[in-house]
Amino acid sequence: MKLDLTQTKIVGLTMELDLKTREYKKLCKKLEEYKKRNIDPNNKKMEELFKEFQKNHEKIKDIKQKLCSLNCNKEIENNDENY
Repeated sequence: MKLDLTQTKIVGLTMELDLKTREYKKLCKKLEEYKKRNIDPNNKKMEELFKEFQKNHEKIKDIKQKLCSLNCNKEIENNDENY
């Protein structure tokens, strides 16, 4: 099976999204560890963790937007082929 350029981009973005999802889960575990140790929310470590969460969230949002765009373009291409 041969993939076209759009399909290849979709596969790559899906893999990147999976990686960022795993990273998110690791950040959640780290947050739970901090909570168990009763680290103050204003602590420098917590600030850095929240920055990592924000960066991860922005990247996931960007990937999902790109995937949506590619999927919409793919649907348009498929509809054009049917006419």
